[in-house]
Amino acid sequence: MFELRKIGFVRRASAFLLDVILLAVLTTGFMYLISLIAGFSHQEALANEYYTAWEDYRKEYMGDIAPFYGFEYTEDEDGGYTLTNKEDEKAAEIIEVIEAMTDDKPSEEEGDDPKLVAAYKAYLELANGVKDENGNVVKKAIPAALVDAQYRYVYSLIFMMLSIGLLLAYLVLEFILPLILKNGQTVGKKVFSIGLVRPNCVKITNLALFARTMVGKFAFETMFPVLLIFMFFFGGLGILAIILLAALLLLNIILFFATKNRTPIHDLLAGTVAVDLKLQMIYYSEDELNEAKSLLHAEAVENSKS
Repeated sequence: MFELRKIGFVRRASAFLLDVILLAVLTTGFMYLISLIAGFSHQEALANEYYTAWEDYRKEYMGDIAPFYGFEYTEDEDGGYTLTNKEDEKAAEIIEVIEAMTDDKPSEEEGDDPKLVAAYKAYLELANGVKDENGNVVKKAIPAALVDAQYRYVYSLIFMMLSIGLLLAYLVLEFILPLILKNGQTVGKKVFSIGLVRPNCVKITNLALFARTMVGKFAFETMFPVLLIFMFFFGGLGILAIILLAALLLLNIILFFATKNRTPIHDLLAGTVAVDLKLQMIYYSEDELNEAKSLLHAEAVENSKS
């Protein structure tokens, strides 16, 4: 009567899988709406436009100017390239060649190689843009720094869309909907007759459900790993991000299988337990629980006397 009726692993895993699928679908929908509001397609197109302009410049001129300034440049069959500083035989960046050329400022008046002069003029047009006699922009400026800045902006938009999309999806599926269905039930939990209670079989509070959803599931178990993945690819955190990600996953697995009530991080933070609603007795308050215990004790005393 006062015991927790736990559910089997298969039912719990099935409910979890269904909820994850719904979460992914809803997150994708919210991300699409946010992308429309933020103009993501336009910003991505700009990033690709800037990148293409500099790639075209590299392919047309780099083979001519790199050797002149002490660099070895080789194009790969797949469209990539290798650039090496001949002086120290270390890998170099295109910007280093550009800086050497801009310091030199090749010109026809100085009698420089026509290929270098053409490359320098093309660079000035690319970096500064071209205007007609009336000051109208004929070709817009695309400085080298603008390419990286635009891609960083696109990546920040992706992170923002993912963060807000996940936040809204969690609020709907893991907080608002369980408030309607009662007993902390998501769609997956409803299908498989699973609910949430406190460890003493008392109904969970709205505050506990909110903490479980927003602190445990969203912030700790979802956004922290998402941030680690972004830091691995774009933030330079490297292997440390993978180690932290693996440690978090391992911690959740250990907590689930080692704790008495199979309590992962989000349930541990909220003080909740997943139970079988077909068998579980749920008390709506501490007073109701204490009253039930008192009645049971009184019955036991009465039976012992008889």
